[in-house]
Amino acid sequence: MAENGRRRRLLVAIASFGEKNLSFLNRIIRQYRSLDLDVEIVVVSEAPKHLDGVEKVVVGLPSSNPWSLPFAHKKIFAENVERFDLFAYSEDDIEVTQRNIDAFLGVTGELKVDEIAGFLRYELSQTGDRFLPDCHGHYHWDPNSVRQRGPYSIAEFTNEHAAFYLLTQPQLKRAIASGGFLREPYEGRYDMLCTAATDPYVACGFRKVICICPLEDFLVHHMSNRYAGVLGLYLASFQEQVETLRKISNNLHPASALCEVESKASHREWSKSYYEEPSRELFKMVPSDATTILSIGCGWGAVEAELARRGASVTALPLDSVIGAFAEKRNLEMIYGSLNECFDRLNGRKFDCVFITDLIHLQPDPKRIIRELLRFVQGNGTVVIGGPNFQSAPLILKRLLRIRGLERLHDYSVSGIQPFAPRDYLSELRSAGFEVNAVHWYDYVQNPPALRVIAPRLGSVAAKRWIMRVRRSS
Repeated sequence: MAENGRRRRLLVAIASFGEKNLSFLNRIIRQYRSLDLDVEIVVVSEAPKHLDGVEKVVVGLPSSNPWSLPFAHKKIFAENVERFDLFAYSEDDIEVTQRNIDAFLGVTGELKVDEIAGFLRYELSQTGDRFLPDCHGHYHWDPNSVRQRGPYSIAEFTNEHAAFYLLTQPQLKRAIASGGFLREPYEGRYDMLCTAATDPYVACGFRKVICICPLEDFLVHHMSNRYAGVLGLYLASFQEQVETLRKISNNLHPASALCEVESKASHREWSKSYYEEPSRELFKMVPSDATTILSIGCGWGAVEAELARRGASVTALPLDSVIGAFAEKRNLEMIYGSLNECFDRLNGRKFDCVFITDLIHLQPDPKRIIRELLRFVQGNGTVVIGGPNFQSAPLILKRLLRIRGLERLHDYSVSGIQPFAPRDYLSELRSAGFEVNAVHWYDYVQNPPALRVIAPRLGSVAAKRWIMRVRRSS
């Protein structure tokens, strides 16, 4: 792999805390040494380590927080920006291959100046199945990001963290010049550990793009396999979403997003999950005899599929058209578009039950959403609404102590959250002829341990979540 008649030079910085991953670290050092590149490896560590094949071990934490260690690599990159062609940052259990490097270099020449080709982690289960641990919670593909760059199809996945990134020299220089790269350790969208690995995309004016054709070249092995089967999605299921992206690229499937799904709070807390599991609390609120159900904000469809198995005909407004295509295979009716477009496309249809959970608080005008969805309830039908409890005592205490910026939780422009409680919807419900039939508080605070016994008796004081059932007034 040559550039201007010489082999490309790669500087690798690996963050290694403790000794738990030493076997992985030694393995990836050998792997980097096998690359068709001139490679120099620096390990940043909180304590001395004796490692073969490493030019230097830099000892010391950038701050008193042990999670700040990954930030130590940035100064090293800046000091060596003129000496190398490529710069790779990695945690000490990420295996990178020649195939990954070659793929990165191939697509980089086709990308725009503000795009960086990124990677996704995969893990192996004990049965050999591959999982993508970074595909969970609110992380998702942006349906409107699919683009063609030369022979490559690219798209953006909202989880920028892969515990690894690769930059060219021009990209690193631009990142440094942006002022967002050489920063003191901090956390924001991600925790401190992940922030150091995502700053080139989040804080330096770049966008991380994933090459979806071929996707396999941009997968790196998270060798600890710590989340396999516990967190994330089967690669085969993830590939179904990638196939939908290809259809969008070829104008064979719509590109749409329903509404805002992420908060702006620290670590994107209280965002809407795309991978919700069936909820006992929800099923108690949805009448068992409801034959037609409207789900507003459907993710991968596990909840809706369970309701369909109970005998209901389920219509869903999916969070976006990628996850919607995934859910549609569960024998659900999908209506694609923005929230307003979907409301129009429903064209006056009525349902026995309409439900929406963990989504209203993320909208700029929750009360308007309530008024709109009430229009789709027929006769003596039911509305089920659920969300986070922003009035719990632990959360109020955190706000008073100004922890993680929560003192500005009521400022939607800052937090992306409207911290409403069930009582805040009463006027809209009553004016439309509805009344609250039941409110259930659940998911109680477990710490300190003394609260575990008494928390359920405290109701809204200790509960993290609420769900309520609404019916037309008699």
